[in-house]
Order: sequence, then C-alpha cells, then structure tokens
Amino acid sequence: MAYASGPVDNGKSQKEHAPETAELDDPCFSHSQMDDAIDKAFNYLNTKFCQPAIWFDSFFVDDRIEDDARAGTIVRWYNDFSYYAEEGFKYRSNLNARLHLPGATKRLKLILDSTGEDDPFSFLKSPDDNNDRDIGLRYDWYAKGRVSFNIKANLKPKLEARWRYTYPISDNTITRLTQKLYQEKKVTGESTEFDIEHAFNETFVGRWSAVAQYESRGNGWEFGSSVKLYQYISNKQALSYQASIYGVDEPYHYVKNASISATYRQSFIRDWLFYAITPEYRWSKEDEFSARINQAVLTLTLEVLFQNV
Repeated sequence: MAYASGPVDNGKSQKEHAPETAELDDPCFSHSQMDDAIDKAFNYLNTKFCQPAIWFDSFFVDDRIEDDARAGTIVRWYNDFSYYAEEGFKYRSNLNARLHLPGATKRLKLILDSTGEDDPFSFLKSPDDNNDRDIGLRYDWYAKGRVSFNIKANLKPKLEARWRYTYPISDNTITRLTQKLYQEKKVTGESTEFDIEHAFNETFVGRWSAVAQYESRGNGWEFGSSVKLYQYISNKQALSYQASIYGVDEPYHYVKNASISATYRQSFIRDWLFYAITPEYRWSKEDEFSARINQAVLTLTLEVLFQNV
C-alpha cells in the first residue's frame, strides 16, 4: 500500500484497488495509484514529482491543498466541540468552499471562507471564534510542474497574490516555498512559508514548517513554526501529532501561543463524513500585559467533506 494513493475508501476493498506490481516498486510513494475522484484532483501534481504528504494533506484537508492552484472543487462543513480546562465549552461551525463557476473557466473559483481562515498562522493559532463569512474570487493563473500562482480578491476588500514553488530533494523528501503579497484596505502585507516534508516509510510522514509575516499597520513581524508527524492506519483512518509555537516582536518580543496535540481522524458511514478527536495542551498569552494561560483542550470535530475536479 502506498500511503499517498487515495484519502478515502469509496466502499471497495483495498484488494480491489491493489496496484500493479510495477506500481508497488515505484519509489515515489506519492504517485497516485487509485482512480477515485479525489486522486484525480491531484493527479497532475503527483505525476510531475514526488510529494510524500499529498495523501495526508488531502485526508486532513490541509490549507496547502485548499489554496493550491491545482485544487478542484472543495466543500467542507465542520463543527468543533471543544472543552477548555480554564475557559469552559466552546462551539465553532465553519463552512469553507472552493467552487467552479458554471459557464466560466475552471481557473476561476468562488471562495467561501470563515474570517481568519486565510491567516498563514491559522494552523498555529487558536481557532477564531468569529464566524463571519468571507466571500471572494480566486483565479488560478498558472499551475505547471513545480510552480503555481493565483490571485484572490474578496469583499473585505482584500487583494492577494500567492506564488508557490516545490522542489523535490529526493524520492521521499521535498521542500516548498510559498510567498504571499496582499493589500487589505490601508494595510500592505507579505508572508513567507517554508516547508520540508520527508516520508520515513509507508506509514509515517514528517513535516517542518516555518512562517514569517509583516504588515504595514505597525504590529511588526509575526513568526511561527511547527513540527508534524502523520501516521497512516488505513484508507479511512490516520493520526497526526503536532508541536507548534507562534510569537510576535511588537510591542515587544514574546511567545503568544505554543501547543502540543494529537489528532485521530476517521471517515465513517459515508466516504464524505468524518470525525476527529484532538487532545491538546496549550500555553497562550493574549497580550504583553495578560498572564499566560496553561490549559488542556479536548476537541471533537464532525465534518462533511466533498472534493472533486
């Protein structure tokens, strides 16, 4: 079994999906070896170069999949039920979508996000309790080989350009550089993200990510870093383990949030229905004057997910 083959079992057994002998010998674990619709969405990328984490990013719906110019239609409705040891119970419901417009080129997509979902630090920060919706359009200008480029505009108003370059070091290791430039009202900003991914074997994939962002509003630089380990269990089950840290340098330099967590995710009943359980321990600080809050958090997520091209 090559773990990057297909994120969701469509009801057929793995035996029915078994790859040919030649495919089993393929050292590129990320080569698509199934014929599900979700595999086809990323088939172009898979056949161009090795990308070890493609299956896990798809299964866990990582922003790298949602934002990539090669991604097709994605509709995701998820509900987080969280219990914070210090803050009590919190509930969050979000609907995210990337939709092709009828009659228009497939390069143009309608984007529906919750406020804060496009933050480059969203995978490091606490979930945003603000459920306001953000609607915009994205044009996938270029997607060929290792490079992709798109432009996005929304009603904030905000205009953003995103360029991504991915370079394979070996069959099992890749690097990725993502650069964003944006203008939001009177604020000009940029963010730079660098990833290194390595496939240790057919079960485990590791990723180190670093992000830096600067805005002209006077809040200086923001920095973040995370280490994540994915574990494949089956086409319907996977685990991820993560440690992350996020900080700012103005009005003075301090760590705003740090956390360690593990997530178990599984599809059940239908191939588009998922649940996830995430135990987490978090060290957070709202601002330079507030005391740091150390607390355990337990989150149950129920999600409906559709992906297609």
